[in-house]
Amino acid sequence: MDWAAYYAAVSGRQPRPLFRRALEERGDSPPGAAVDLGSGDGTETLALLGEGWRVRSIDAAPASAELILDRVSDEHRPKLAVQTSSFEEADMGEADLVYAGLSLPFLDASTFPLAWERIRAALRPGAILAAHLFGPNDTWAAEPGMTFHDRAAVEALLDGLEILALDEIDEDGAATSGPKHWHVFEVVARQPTG
Repeated sequence: MDWAAYYAAVSGRQPRPLFRRALEERGDSPPGAAVDLGSGDGTETLALLGEGWRVRSIDAAPASAELILDRVSDEHRPKLAVQTSSFEEADMGEADLVYAGLSLPFLDASTFPLAWERIRAALRPGAILAAHLFGPNDTWAAEPGMTFHDRAAVEALLDGLEILALDEIDEDGAATSGPKHWHVFEVVARQPTG
C-alpha cells in the first residue's frame, strides 16, 4: 500500500471516534504515557500531545515519522518519541493508553500474535486499550499479509481484560480506494488493576 498517498488523502481529518471513546473511558485520570500504534498521519498522536500525554508514536512506514515530526510543535516535541518499527519489534514501554486505530489488521497473521503479546505486556494496571480488528466479511479478507478475526477470536484476544466496548460493524461503506464492505470490531478494554 502507498501509505504516503493514504496520509495525503486523509489529511485534515478529526481523531477517530474510537480514539475519543478511549479517552472518555479514562475519565478524570491525568494524562500519562500513551502508545499510538500505527500512528499514520499523526492525527491521534498530535491530539494526545495537545492533551498533555507523553506519546510513543509507532509506525512501520517511514512516511509516518516524517509527517509527524514536520507537524509537531516545539512545545510538544519533548513529550514525543517517534519509532519507525514493525509492531512486533517496537519498544512500547509501559502505557496507560494503547491506541491502534485501523492498524492491526495490516499485520501478517504470522506476526500478529507476537505484536498482540507485546501490546498486552505494555498495559499498566488500569490502562486502556482501544483497537480496530477486521472480521472475515471484510472486502479485504482475501488480501495476503493481513489478519482477520471472527467475534470468538476477538473475545479470546481480550481474555483477562475488562471489556468496556466491543462493537461490530458489518456494512457497506467507502475507503480512500473506493467502495468497500467493512467488517470491523471496535474494541475498548481496560487492564485490571488487581
